[in-house]
Amino acid sequence: MLIGLDDTDSVFGMCTTYIGTLIIEAIKDIDINLIKEPPKLIRLNPNNPYKTRGNGAVSIRIVENVDSTTIKKIKSLSFDIIRNYSESGENTNPAIIFVEDNSINNEVEIFSERALHELLSIDEAVSILKRIGADYEFMGNGRGLIGSLASCGLRLEDFTYELIVYRNHYKRGKKAVSEKSAMEIEKKYSPRIFSSYDFINNRMMISPHSDCPILYGIRGESPEILLEAASIIDSEKPYKRNLFITNQGTDMHLQKKNIEEILPYSSVITEGIISKSPYTVLGGHVFFEISNGKEILCAAYEPTKGFRDIIRKLTKGDKIKAYGGVLETQYGLTLNLERIEILELSKIYKIEKPLCHICGNQMKSIGKDKGYRCKKCHTKNNEFSKIPISRDIELGLYEVPMCAKRHLSKPLVRYGRERVYEEERFKFDYTKFDIKFEGI
Repeated sequence: MLIGLDDTDSVFGMCTTYIGTLIIEAIKDIDINLIKEPPKLIRLNPNNPYKTRGNGAVSIRIVENVDSTTIKKIKSLSFDIIRNYSESGENTNPAIIFVEDNSINNEVEIFSERALHELLSIDEAVSILKRIGADYEFMGNGRGLIGSLASCGLRLEDFTYELIVYRNHYKRGKKAVSEKSAMEIEKKYSPRIFSSYDFINNRMMISPHSDCPILYGIRGESPEILLEAASIIDSEKPYKRNLFITNQGTDMHLQKKNIEEILPYSSVITEGIISKSPYTVLGGHVFFEISNGKEILCAAYEPTKGFRDIIRKLTKGDKIKAYGGVLETQYGLTLNLERIEILELSKIYKIEKPLCHICGNQMKSIGKDKGYRCKKCHTKNNEFSKIPISRDIELGLYEVPMCAKRHLSKPLVRYGRERVYEEERFKFDYTKFDIKFEGI
């Protein structure tokens, strides 16, 4: 059986991974062997206007052949936790589903894949849940059912791990996590652990700034390396922890599209020739346009910091591949850049007056479209000189800084590190993983 949950948080607090952890802890208290693999943390469409923060849903797999009495108990305690711990608010719509593994059919898998790229309806989710015989409960308008179903049905093409450590959910205010610890992890463990500290912008990335129960989270390629790194973190006393298999850092949200195929709220990879050179607007945002028959506006917003300096070096005629999320803005359909690949650089020339072939002095213009004359030798020349200008940029991939990176965006340090989930899901013995910290 799979348990899926989503939308239990809000912009003001709580966290779906924390509520998932409470459910897992309660199930382990029934029988430690009921859950043998880490839960999944699935990041869905990052451009969804209904998302709270990271648009993450959680799924938990229960082992086979569990008796009906235990299943009933699991459902009851899970419902209770969702009701008692979910954040309240008009834009928070918690949901939880229970579905048999063999009910995850092609329709569910397609729906789950679409949840990465589109805006899906509550009615469609409910219709599928009824057809596959899932048990579910929701609060509010039921929007959380979409992510709950998608978290159970999404097949991972690549995956990473995140170890999340929590403070007590009643505790509010600033979190005490050592910045020095994050620096040490970045220096010592990168690229096996990624996105811990942004040295370029002097920003710690392991501790969220929102008022949620997460004390810190570290992301990497194996459970063992994350647990080792966590031992060097200096922080306030932690409360609970959990290990998640996740699609973070995989680029799973991106689809290759021609410009004419691009729709709002999608995330795309598209190629084009720069048709309008980069320009900076009020607020420090940098825009340019690319075309391959149809044009689209590309944006490097102020939070992308030094990435904008790369964009400003581009010019009309350059051929690039643009990666990013698409939204309708005041400027029209806009591709919010996460990364670019420069494929070809156009040649830029500086136009200068020609030199006299006799004395070598620079000639003077004798009028518009009339050519040039040397004052000394009186020689004429109708052609100006084109001097090539060196481009201060090279072909290749360029990404936004760590502090501006989305959960799903694959860091360049992860290129070539893709793995298959089905081959590795049982390599870590989750039955021996302790959610509670010793002494609590």
